[in-house]
Amino acid sequence: MSFNIKENKDFKEKYLYTTLDSGFSVYIIPKDLPTSYAMVCCDFGNADRKYTLDGEEFTLPSGTAHFLEHKMFENADGSDAFLEFDRFGGNANAFTSFENTCYYFSCTENFFENLEILLKSVSSVNFTDESIEKEKKIIAREIMMYEDSPTSAMMRNLYKALYHNHPIVSPISGTLETISEITKETLFKAYNDFYIPSNMSLCVCGNIDAEKVLSFAKRYFSKQTHARPKTVFDTEPKSIKAERIESCAPIATPLYSIGIKCPPFEKQNLNAQRVGTAIRIAISLMLGRSSDFYCDNYEKGIINERFYAGYTQSRNSAHIVISGSGNDFDTVKRLVIDEIEKRKALPFTEQELLREKRAAYAECISLFDNGEDIVSAMSATAFLGYDEYDCIELIRDITSDEIMSALNTIDTNNCSLSVVNIKQGKETE
Repeated sequence: MSFNIKENKDFKEKYLYTTLDSGFSVYIIPKDLPTSYAMVCCDFGNADRKYTLDGEEFTLPSGTAHFLEHKMFENADGSDAFLEFDRFGGNANAFTSFENTCYYFSCTENFFENLEILLKSVSSVNFTDESIEKEKKIIAREIMMYEDSPTSAMMRNLYKALYHNHPIVSPISGTLETISEITKETLFKAYNDFYIPSNMSLCVCGNIDAEKVLSFAKRYFSKQTHARPKTVFDTEPKSIKAERIESCAPIATPLYSIGIKCPPFEKQNLNAQRVGTAIRIAISLMLGRSSDFYCDNYEKGIINERFYAGYTQSRNSAHIVISGSGNDFDTVKRLVIDEIEKRKALPFTEQELLREKRAAYAECISLFDNGEDIVSAMSATAFLGYDEYDCIELIRDITSDEIMSALNTIDTNNCSLSVVNIKQGKETE
């Protein structure tokens, strides 16, 4: 089996890719760097709690994907695979998102020793009832830490205000209640159903022997299995659930987050990415740090350097988030809505568009300067049918008409506000 090559001659970058007969994808990004990187990604996250397989529907407790991530580096004898990485100078870690779970390491030497530890760890699992109960206590502390975070509370409440039934309202780590429902059988079920070669990828960056990487991948992921389960989403109304949710915390300045619910995409393909790119460019032009809106309201003291505006899309969800800190959150919400509505009727100039496209293009290209960033980005798109090269082309080719068309899909009536206010009392002293 040989590698295919994809190259962009404009910025002199390329990568090698192939897919094993089992469906396992392998990407190699050759770079002469002092540090090498490897990431195994499984297309399984907190969004995949409800799914069908072989005509039967299953529901996992919220937090199952994250819980499984915690257990993947546990060896059969109860030892920790992180100690093995340490022995070979590998810096390993893992994370779970709404859509994926990723396991990775970086090292300056002993790359293949570390790669074998990684592939061995994710290609088999070892659970005991005792170790699972022990892990529940660790994850419970993690959950309570996030619950105590004002920023986490702000975003958690924003999702609850925007969405009725979508799993995005549930924390990735789960809740104290949901993780109590997780058993050894739950984890084995999730692993056996989702951790299959056709639902996983390996991405490597560095001055690495590609054929040797491929031989390691074949050793651990050549066995063909069933097709990926189909994730099931409950019907989600187009409308928001609540216009406002407020909570309190012992903070010095209120935090706020304004969300605008946008039309979602059933599939995260290149077309969805194109629309998303158009909206991101529009948001940056309207509300970004070089915009008149930002400069004028910063000068007036209505917003500060913590002001942020962005657009996020994932499985069956899409929303704009504008966040910041200060007492003028109601004013900021009104000004943001006014600005979006004003720009719907006032097309961006070619000069504005060119400036923003150049900035977005430069930011995208800068990913390729960092091995860790490009491995993470390529892993995220491995299951979507496009890659970072395609994203760069989208930025270059996007038109003013596309941006205005995307901007006009934004319904500012579908707007929620999440506020974390100052908690009165001794806690604030």
